[in-house]
Amino acid sequence: MKNFIAIIILLNLLNSCAKPKVVNVTLPGDNKLNCTQLKNEIDDAQKIKRDADFAKTGTGGNITRLVLFWPAWAKTLHNADVAIEAANDRSYHLLKIMKNKKCSGVEKIESQIIASATYTTPVSVNKNNNESNVAEQLKILKEMYESGDLTQEEYLKAKKKVLD
Repeated sequence: MKNFIAIIILLNLLNSCAKPKVVNVTLPGDNKLNCTQLKNEIDDAQKIKRDADFAKTGTGGNITRLVLFWPAWAKTLHNADVAIEAANDRSYHLLKIMKNKKCSGVEKIESQIIASATYTTPVSVNKNNNESNVAEQLKILKEMYESGDLTQEEYLKAKKKVLD
């Protein structure tokens, strides 16, 4: 019984240490939002993404987690990755709604999202890692194009930017 209680306390501690907030990709009222509200929601998702990206760095909290309880550190890193992916998915979901509503400034917002998605992953000097990073970015762009999140023109423009 003592072991069971210790495990429960340990799991609770582990989950409470995982900091980055994970957003829901879709919410019931998303289609009812106007263009300004959609842009604000995208801004919120991008802020959560930046916060999660920051949580992966050598912050004081991460160093403390690493020293005192490394599983909490690992959980925080994993949670940050999940939060970044969810924030990206939410941004693209909202962007698609903006396109359907023919909101103004969609292209600018989309280019900002693509730029932040492209540059959040640090590019290594190692040639093999660099090639892997480019291949991964191209794969993501192709998936976005095939799902209809990007037009052919947007896809080709983003692809050229990644290859350059």
